[in-house]
Amino acid sequence: MLFDKDYFACNEQNITIEPRNPQPVYPEHTHNFNEIVIVTGGHGKHILNGHLFDLYPGMMFYIHASDCHLYENVDNLHLTNILFRDPDRFNFINGISDLIPQQDPFQAHYFFDKKCDHNIQTILTELNHSDTGSTAYQESLFLQLLILFKQNQYVETGTGTNDNRVRQLLRWVQVHFKEDIDWSHVTQQFSLSLRSFHRHVKSEIGISPQKYLIKLRLADAYSQLIYTGKSVTTIAQECGFNDSAYFATCFKQEFNLTPQTLRNNPDKRYH
Repeated sequence: MLFDKDYFACNEQNITIEPRNPQPVYPEHTHNFNEIVIVTGGHGKHILNGHLFDLYPGMMFYIHASDCHLYENVDNLHLTNILFRDPDRFNFINGISDLIPQQDPFQAHYFFDKKCDHNIQTILTELNHSDTGSTAYQESLFLQLLILFKQNQYVETGTGTNDNRVRQLLRWVQVHFKEDIDWSHVTQQFSLSLRSFHRHVKSEIGISPQKYLIKLRLADAYSQLIYTGKSVTTIAQECGFNDSAYFATCFKQEFNLTPQTLRNNPDKRYH
């Protein structure tokens, strides 16, 4: 377990910034404080309470004090960790628990807009340069961050610049990844051309939209193979794969083991 006394300057401090440049592979652990993590570069896998998520630049996620998590398969992964104590300890703001997703890992990982990214970096710079004794100022900045993150969680249609609409659509896919997705239709829904969307996604996260979709499906299948008794075929179908053989091929390419091997040997999971 990681303890707050090793990261916070004093007992009165409720918020601190801890960069990881880069973040190494780190085994499963818990801590007695909460975190908001921003991915600023590179790639990796994050396993939160047994659920697997691929990390890309421009993504953020929440970690509660009671969560177990680890990092694996990191590739020049750079993170900015915003550490904060229990919201009940805050002195000048209250009710912020409503701005923080509860312990549903699928609500806790998402992309944020480019404009939001600029505003986040401005606030983080101010937090970094604020005096540890400036409790009211630090808490007001933290509240601004929570509101920004809340505003960027999920939309059904695109608004803003092309870059913003691309990230909004990626968030939409995170929610609808088990469904049959018609890229032509959904890009129109977010006021994007199909070609422009493909180009932006490839530039942003280094893979095609279809590959991103497949990785989301495989990550969910990975967790189900470990934590449910469903058959491999049922899991494949529920995760959006109509062909079990194709599912097994994709799974082997992603995790270097077959679905059946993971099912029969859960000790081979990331831990």
